[in-house]
Amino acid sequence: MKYDISVYGELKKEYLRLIEKTIDRAQEEYTRVMAIRVDFRLPADKMKLEQAKTDSAVITRCMKSLSERIKADLKRRKKGGKRIYPCQLRYVWVREFNKKGKKHYHTLLLLNREVYFHPGDYLKSDGTLASMISGAWMSALGLSCPKDRYLTQFPDDGYYYLDKNGKKHLETRDAVAFRTAYLAKLRTKNTDDGERNFGSSQG
Repeated sequence: MKYDISVYGELKKEYLRLIEKTIDRAQEEYTRVMAIRVDFRLPADKMKLEQAKTDSAVITRCMKSLSERIKADLKRRKKGGKRIYPCQLRYVWVREFNKKGKKHYHTLLLLNREVYFHPGDYLKSDGTLASMISGAWMSALGLSCPKDRYLTQFPDDGYYYLDKNGKKHLETRDAVAFRTAYLAKLRTKNTDDGERNFGSSQG
């Protein structure tokens, strides 16, 4: 790898291994994969935070909701007479805490690029992959206000195309490995409350 992952500080090797394994599984199934980095945050407003469902299963609910939204989207496309391809959602998530102790999640989402080749307009409330991702997080939190879409954040230059047959495949894979190594850093994790700090899709 031409990138220096040591810039992130101490990393958990098991997390790095599982991230790589998840990416490998996606590429074993699909020749072309879109990898997206997404951050999920909790409401800043105290009253809304108290109303939100922020338990340890919130990220699991989010991934389940997104998977169901993808399935529903494929059904709509098929019903509309469009050609559809399979698209199993694969993902990795980590739970972290900022300097003020506020919980948030960093994720890597992996999708069949034949189905989704771009997150779409981040500002739209429906009709795009980005809106499905935002909607899944709001659903997991038990929120419904469209204004709460800001809780889903898409980092700059946050998506990559992995093409096994592409000329720049190894270069892109290295870039993704470097970008996702950030998820394995230990300094922002909490190991004292008994909750999981890492999770990934199975299969």
